[in-house]
Amino acid sequence: MKERALVLGASGKVGEGVASSLVAEGWQVSGAARFSKPEKADRLRDKGIEPLVYDVTSGDPALLPEVDAVFLEIWDPSRPDLIWPINFYGVGRVVERYAGRANFVNGCTINVYGERPDAPDEDAPCRPNTDYGRSRYSQERLIDYFCHRSGSKAIHVRYAHANTADSGIIRRMAETIVRGESLGANPDAKMRVIGMEDFVRVTVNAWQRVANPPVAVNCCGVRVWTQRELAEAIHARLGRGQVVFDRDAGGEEHSVQADPGRMVSWFGEPAVAQETLIDRVVATIDGGHTQDD
Repeated sequence: MKERALVLGASGKVGEGVASSLVAEGWQVSGAARFSKPEKADRLRDKGIEPLVYDVTSGDPALLPEVDAVFLEIWDPSRPDLIWPINFYGVGRVVERYAGRANFVNGCTINVYGERPDAPDEDAPCRPNTDYGRSRYSQERLIDYFCHRSGSKAIHVRYAHANTADSGIIRRMAETIVRGESLGANPDAKMRVIGMEDFVRVTVNAWQRVANPPVAVNCCGVRVWTQRELAEAIHARLGRGQVVFDRDAGGEEHSVQADPGRMVSWFGEPAVAQETLIDRVVATIDGGHTQDD
């Protein structure tokens, strides 16, 4: 009998990628999302994924199907007013519905660590300093609680800076450089970038690492960049535009990064090279596309 999975947030880049990979591995997959664009549901259906129209802020979790695994890949950065309704209350209701019936892979964020100059590992204390970071850390603790109470297992995959040719921090920086606009006030802030393909690969493989009590794994690039270093590397490949910051130096204390050691140990190093992440963004910009197209 096929293992059954629910991917909550299946219309997003990570969610769709996870759902597609699970189908390829032989899972029976349902993908839940609002599907405000019906063509996204059609695309999932064409890939062998059962689309389910579900709004995490108002839907009834009892109507969701019985499954063995729940992959939580839902957030909406365009709606800051829904940070807590989505990340805590809505996701919490879904987790409560499946507690004791399924295990969880929670797509989370390194923002749970807060801004700091070092690279925290998964055992470092979490001190989120934004409302988004606090909501995601609270989400982790709520999942931990339901696992403790029910016996379910879980893993928190703490994401950092996924990139495709047309989305992510590299794309945003490249477009800003082309326009000659400021990249902000923190040229020395440290960061790590990674390909969306590696986000998806790590998330799918994380299913093999669910535990009780739940564990966490940082999902991020191995190389450490300062914002200026990354901007200069992008600029060199673009061959046009200008790297502009509001000050010449500073901002290391505003770094948001994490130690990828556990990820590398469990799942291997990222498959997509850093140079490839930059080159494919530059190729699409030179082809006339922008992130808003």
